[in-house]
Amino acid sequence: MKKMISVSRARSRKLMLRGVLRWLIYAALLLLFYVWETNPLIRGFCPLLIIPLATSVAMREGELAAGIFGACCGLMLDLASGTILGFSSLWLLVFCPVLSLLSQFLVKSNCVSHLVLNFGVTLVMLLMDLLFVHWVWERGEAVIAFRNELLPAYLGAVIGSVPVYFVVRFIHRKLRFRTERKPEESSLTKDDKADIVRE
Repeated sequence: MKKMISVSRARSRKLMLRGVLRWLIYAALLLLFYVWETNPLIRGFCPLLIIPLATSVAMREGELAAGIFGACCGLMLDLASGTILGFSSLWLLVFCPVLSLLSQFLVKSNCVSHLVLNFGVTLVMLLMDLLFVHWVWERGEAVIAFRNELLPAYLGAVIGSVPVYFVVRFIHRKLRFRTERKPEESSLTKDDKADIVRE
């Protein structure tokens, strides 16, 4: 009995450590993309990679964690782009749990589905940004802002969704806690199975 309890504790510690490490890497990626948006490598062009990061993580994690991470991504996006604080976080707070639920129950979590869903989120955020931030305040100059600033940035978010998806998928696969059965475990006794910490 003691042996089973110690194996269970080791498994839960390993699960917690992998989860903490996974979220720390997600946070480091968010910080990296934030720094990139505030100091773009190419002057005048800065893809909003925070959006595909939020949507990709949402498709891999639970809905509560996806909502919280989406809201954090939105706040960082607002700080980087200089828009009203909470504008982007409101949209990502709504979209990320929906994407998480869609990927759990209706949509396969692969590159094509992420590209399509990320395109939908990006398109809605572009239209809301254009309408509420630029059109309300700038009117006639909103078309210039759309052509010179918004379209390249949001288009970069769609194009950049493919590499961001593969980075997040790699992190999730390496640091998730797998509970699948291995073929060699089927011949083991119940006591032997309790001793194995599945990777």
